[in-house]
Amino acid sequence: MKITRREWQLVTVFAMLVMLITTIPYGVGCLSQNEDWQFGGFLFGADDGYSYLAKMRLGVQGEWLFTLRYSSEPHDGALLFLPYLLLGKIAGWFASGPNLFSAMVIVFHAARILFGLLLILVYYRFIAEFIHVPRLRMLAMVLMTLGGGLGWLLSIIGLGHWLDSLPVDFIVPEGYSFLILFGLPHLALARSATLIGFLLLFRAQDLDHGWQRCSILAGLCWIVMGLCVPFYIPGVYLLLGCWGLALWVRDRCFPWRLFWRAVLASVVVLPLLIYTAVVFLTNDVFGRWSAQNLLSSPHPLHYVAGYIVLAIPAAAAIRWAWSKPDPRFVLLITWVVMVPLIVYLPINVQRRLAEGVIVPLGILAAAGLRLLTPRWKLARNTILALALPTAIFLWLGGTFTVLNPARPLFQPRDELRALDELNRLAPPNSVVLSSKDIGNYLPARTDLIAYVGHGPETLRFDDKKDEMEQFFAAELDPEVRAELLSQVDYVIYGPDDDPQLSADGLILIVDGPYRVYEVPRD
Repeated sequence: MKITRREWQLVTVFAMLVMLITTIPYGVGCLSQNEDWQFGGFLFGADDGYSYLAKMRLGVQGEWLFTLRYSSEPHDGALLFLPYLLLGKIAGWFASGPNLFSAMVIVFHAARILFGLLLILVYYRFIAEFIHVPRLRMLAMVLMTLGGGLGWLLSIIGLGHWLDSLPVDFIVPEGYSFLILFGLPHLALARSATLIGFLLLFRAQDLDHGWQRCSILAGLCWIVMGLCVPFYIPGVYLLLGCWGLALWVRDRCFPWRLFWRAVLASVVVLPLLIYTAVVFLTNDVFGRWSAQNLLSSPHPLHYVAGYIVLAIPAAAAIRWAWSKPDPRFVLLITWVVMVPLIVYLPINVQRRLAEGVIVPLGILAAAGLRLLTPRWKLARNTILALALPTAIFLWLGGTFTVLNPARPLFQPRDELRALDELNRLAPPNSVVLSSKDIGNYLPARTDLIAYVGHGPETLRFDDKKDEMEQFFAAELDPEVRAELLSQVDYVIYGPDDDPQLSADGLILIVDGPYRVYEVPRD
């Protein structure tokens, strides 16, 4: 288990290179800006990206509780997305006004790099619990960090939307690592906290006396995890339970030693789980937001294509891990066996339940390669040649996409000027009706609320989007139009919208390619 200084040096260099490589496309995006377009700071999932910045902006405003910035329905805030609120407070130290957006993007990517480095280092420390040969450790870390499935091959042969879904290694960051390192700092922090918690639990398992401190620290790590992604807490509970059950079956005696240590850690994080459950059960707005956040698992063959490259060598290590007297090896087996079952549980975020499975899979695959064949180098190179192209595809896709400025990764500068002027004129938390594209970006750029702008975070998104489109096309009945305008304070017309169709009775306050109207109140 000992890690030499030279190993740590190599791992640190590897981590720095990975994070440097993932940062290059963002630099390309900045260089692609011109007098008409400004880069928004994201390479994929821009809708969610701008929602993260909107959460950071709440922190800038001094808030400690999260509220939806894409829904106008009144509701109480809750202790959710705390990492982004804290990042917003940091960004607020450096800038204000129109410059605040750029400061938030910089802080976001500083966190992405920092938490990405942390995750890779934690990966190596976790791997060292199971593998003692440095070259196998390095292989496991590369597979864990950059490994993917055959999504790249499906894309090449024209099956990019096979069985009505993109490949899982392109759309499920929870099941891999590269997308997390590429643009999702809260998931990097959550996974780091998850694994550190397990490392502390392993330490508690080794101690006869004083283990309580390690278990409590494990629970505190899982609190950090839960503050990033609350539903990871029941995921950890499920994993702990299945791990204990597997040990009971293997050893034919109840694992009391693990039980008490895991129970103490679980009790520490339990209040956060209870709080989150109460929030979503009693806050109607949050409950409806959660219910419409649909992330269903694709056809099982997509998971086969996404994991078969690592699953084949990993299967060769199952017996090796099962025969180890150390109970932590059984955790690896439990994890990879459990995930294919739970990703089809009848809940609305099925595919997110694949969280972290790349960790045990990478360890077992590296060990299995060494056990499977004496032709070690050939087997290793073959697996790398099949597992790494997905990361390369994602990196190239992000890089080439930002060479040509366009929505949603870029915003027209005329739009930014209109939003900045509206933010100066309008009271905070005013509700703004606009196209979905403008609405998605608006809460990240201003202190205002978008009437429609984000699928899950806009309640009744489909209905509101239809109403918005009919409003701008002047197709709403007068009564429906009046009802809609009673819910908003301002209306933004883009260059392609004709205010003459639907702006009757509204007051023009910002003129130009993007026109902003105030809704008069009696």
